[in-house]
Amino acid sequence: MVVVSATALRKNLFSYLDRAANGEVVVIKRNRCEVARLVSTQPVNWRKKMTVKPKIEVSEEEFIKPLEDVWEEYQ
Repeated sequence: MVVVSATALRKNLFSYLDRAANGEVVVIKRNRCEVARLVSTQPVNWRKKMTVKPKIEVSEEEFIKPLEDVWEEYQ
């Protein structure tokens, strides 16, 4: 979320429009009070914004292997 004054928005309108189109929310303030929010009308693909990929630290066999003590309760 980006907070911007109405004066700064007027000076850099196209820059803030681009940011809103890329999925950011632009909060517009006048006299230190929020008066509007600029958001994209297009849905944002959140998968493209993912930067952290999960990493499994155990082997595949160990990952799917049932826990013996818990598993015995259900048999």
